[in-house]
Amino acid sequence: MKKAGVLLALGAVAGAAYYKFNDWFYNSLLDRDFEIPDVLGRMITASDEGPDADKERISNDMQWLNSCKIEKHSIISDRGCYLQGYLMKPEKESDVYVFGAHGYRSDGKGEWCHYAKHYVEDLGYNMFFVDHQAAGDSEGRYFGFSSFESEDCMKWLGYMLGTFGRDIKIILHGISMGSTTVLIMSGKNELPENVKFTVADCGFTSAMDEFRYKLNSWHVPDFPIIPTIKAMQKKRAGYDFQTDTDALGAMKNARVPVLFIHGDKDKFVPTYMAALLHDACTADYKDILIVRGADHAMSYKEGKEEYEAKVQEFIDRFI
Repeated sequence: MKKAGVLLALGAVAGAAYYKFNDWFYNSLLDRDFEIPDVLGRMITASDEGPDADKERISNDMQWLNSCKIEKHSIISDRGCYLQGYLMKPEKESDVYVFGAHGYRSDGKGEWCHYAKHYVEDLGYNMFFVDHQAAGDSEGRYFGFSSFESEDCMKWLGYMLGTFGRDIKIILHGISMGSTTVLIMSGKNELPENVKFTVADCGFTSAMDEFRYKLNSWHVPDFPIIPTIKAMQKKRAGYDFQTDTDALGAMKNARVPVLFIHGDKDKFVPTYMAALLHDACTADYKDILIVRGADHAMSYKEGKEEYEAKVQEFIDRFI
């Protein structure tokens, strides 16, 4: 009896420790208020560089953005969250709007300060970007890994048409999680005809595929972590890691031309996911650009000229 009691006690301790670990791991992935330790951040991104890497470029681009006139816009999501959007206008009036969707644990200004100058000043287009749920000045606790984000961004498109005009032309451009977001949007039957093409930079095929890839890269087995995290996530955040973030499935119903961009040195979202998405895409026109030497979300920095040239090809064809 005494031995059985000891075993039960040990089992209870092990169970509590396992739950505590999974709770911590879940919050590190999905809770906006969780402060990721630097060592964990490097593990997740597979980067040897600290958070201040590329600090000068980020600072310069943000200074430029903050010197510009930016209009603020807002909507309420279907989940009741206040969401913040931003509009940058060119000197001359334009009916072209670039819609920007940012990446995981980023925000609108932090992402699009690197790209907006080209769209607004060089091309003379409007730049409309947003803070997703649980990012920037938008409300919400949990990241949606493109599930919440794609729903909210479809609502943003409706807002844009009602506010800026029913005849505007829209380019979707997403980075990382934002890339998966715009790919899911591109496969929706209700996508407005105003959307002319999509730029998908370093997106994942689904959140589940991405989590499995990261665990495997750490030589950690899927079971029992993924089933446990999936169950916790469904209960807390209310969406499914696979079905609600399935960009690969969305590409089988792609309604607009898609430009896929990825770095060949991406250690966070593997480059092969871009190839899978490109191959699955059923759009009438598609193309893919693999930037040599580019890590995750660094294709524009490492290959600015070829990046802009490839986007220009789509502009010449579809705008």
